[in-house]
Amino acid sequence: MHSYPKSHVKAALLLIAILTVVITTLPAHQSESPSEAPVSLQLEVAEVADFVGVNEPLVKKAQMKASNSRWINMTIQPGDNLARIFERNKLPAADLQNIVNLGKPVSSLRRILPGQKLSFKITSSGELLAIRYKKNAFDTLLIHRQDQRFVASWQSATPETIVAVESAKITKENPSLYHAGKAVGLSDNIIMKLSHIYQWDISFALDLRAGDSFSLMFEEIYVDGKLVKEGSIIAAVFTNMGKRHEAVKYTNIEGHSDYYTPEGLSMRKAFLRDPVHFSYVSSSFNLRRLHPIHKKVMPHRGIDYAAKRGTPVLASGDGKVTIRRENNASGKYIVIQHGEQYTTKYLHLSAFGKGIKPGKSVKQGQTVGYVGATGWATAPHLHYEFLVTGVHRNPRTVSLPKASPIARDELERFRDSVSPLLARLESISGKGYASLPPGDRSTGG
Repeated sequence: MHSYPKSHVKAALLLIAILTVVITTLPAHQSESPSEAPVSLQLEVAEVADFVGVNEPLVKKAQMKASNSRWINMTIQPGDNLARIFERNKLPAADLQNIVNLGKPVSSLRRILPGQKLSFKITSSGELLAIRYKKNAFDTLLIHRQDQRFVASWQSATPETIVAVESAKITKENPSLYHAGKAVGLSDNIIMKLSHIYQWDISFALDLRAGDSFSLMFEEIYVDGKLVKEGSIIAAVFTNMGKRHEAVKYTNIEGHSDYYTPEGLSMRKAFLRDPVHFSYVSSSFNLRRLHPIHKKVMPHRGIDYAAKRGTPVLASGDGKVTIRRENNASGKYIVIQHGEQYTTKYLHLSAFGKGIKPGKSVKQGQTVGYVGATGWATAPHLHYEFLVTGVHRNPRTVSLPKASPIARDELERFRDSVSPLLARLESISGKGYASLPPGDRSTGG
């Protein structure tokens, strides 16, 4: 064995120690695969974090707003408009302007009406998220926020129409059409429509008697199982003083609807029997009446209809106003000329109808004035006169010209349409088959 200087031995030992450290360290780093390297895991985590950060305003923020919001429901009051409602609820004017700027889809908000429903969805911090406006039972406007703008859409409910039937009788306890109708649950609306059908043939102020009866079929319109409105009367029968008056609704080939007898004659006449609905006669046509004020016999050349002050007075037929004035005897009064033969007069009015003046044309049923007690009158009433070629006639008994019947070339279509209605009307009124023309009953269903 060779001998080495001590300095060489020390150097060799130091080199061996260094190599040992390097050799024991290198394998640990080389055994890790690239897919398991810590740097790769850290990059993936960073990418996920960046993705969540970009979408959070669209998802989580919206969810948080919704969970911290509430609906405020209100009924629109008289005098309200959208600006006042926004101000009252401390909503930003800028939001109102942005909504108005949506244009036609939200134009209905400019014409909101008392009694309609309006709702706001608002966050706890006062931010407006949505508006819900129920225009009617069928149509609802929805406005909701998308980012920094608003979007509007309409929702329409699908109505369901059913045919309801009802019958009633005039009695001592229910002596009027109104009271008899209310006793069986008819609405004011349906009672008024029924009176309009028969207003040319029956004087509801003069002609009703205990034992008279009526039956009718009418439409009821439902949304989500709730009655929201009533439609038309589609058939009716009214037995008055033993005479049966039947009426059916028919829409002709031109799309015009009206009421006719089973024979196809129009229920309309040139003049209404009563120019005031739901009144009563306080003084009839009588040429030898004792005047209540002057206490002497003075001809009463018309009919007095007692009614509440302000009750509408209707033009009994199409015509033209010839006189609108006031004097001591008649108070405020109107004269209407109907063609060359007929004239009607309306006395003791409290006020004239809008736009009623000499030369003005009026339509049958148009409001021409309001019941009052002006002139020689002891209580609110309408004094109504009917003249034929200048001679006073009893409005109750005068023969009235009729409207045109169903056209001959449309009679078969009319019979096919109304026969099922007449058959059902017969079943609910309990009085024989509704009177179809002879030979036509086979068309019934």
